[in-house]
Amino acid sequence: MAFLKDRGVRCLALDVDGTLYPRWMLNARMVRSFFPSGRLALSFNRVRSHYRSLQEEEETIPPTREGLLMRQAALVAGRMGRLDAHEVQRAIDRQFYEAWERSFLTIKPFDGLRETLVQVKDQGLTIAVLSDFPIARKLETLAIADLVDHAYCSEESGYLKPSPHAFSLLLDGLGYRADEFLYVGDSYTKDCIGAQDVGMYTALLTGRTSRSYPGVDLVIDSWTELAALIL
Repeated sequence: MAFLKDRGVRCLALDVDGTLYPRWMLNARMVRSFFPSGRLALSFNRVRSHYRSLQEEEETIPPTREGLLMRQAALVAGRMGRLDAHEVQRAIDRQFYEAWERSFLTIKPFDGLRETLVQVKDQGLTIAVLSDFPIARKLETLAIADLVDHAYCSEESGYLKPSPHAFSLLLDGLGYRADEFLYVGDSYTKDCIGAQDVGMYTALLTGRTSRSYPGVDLVIDSWTELAALIL
């Protein structure tokens, strides 16, 4: 089934962590984030999860990455009983963002990833990525940077997936209609529901293909299977 051609898709848009490389590699690096401060790690993880629901109740001001980071730091500071959000933000940068940039230099791509993207490019489509965390040099490490036309971090919008504000980075940045995107991710709630809500086609990469995922256009367990269905 040549899904891309049949649906008139012009852009293959991709999540990064857990979609371009195995989630266990992500989880292993997350464990390291509990050092040197486990208390900071627990507070950050809880705030990050809570932020997704909070962002729909109260807008981020300003709606930028800086706005998100300061709002996030203020929430972490409040949870930890600390007064200086700027100090907490510096600690978050050191323990998470800066450490992650170094630790992700050893990730390995899923089998079939590059081969699939080469075929997509050969058909003249745009390839974009949208990740909740900064992409840094992940695309170079995965050896696909030369195939990706646009790369966005949802934090740039001031919001996290599944917020429509996050997916607007793709819509506004590329200028395509929502129904000209196929978004591929490994999270049903963050990736697929978020992309569906703005009108994109969706594909879920999961090891639980026997489960039901309402509204998802394609449910696949490998990049090889995805290539067979969309090209």
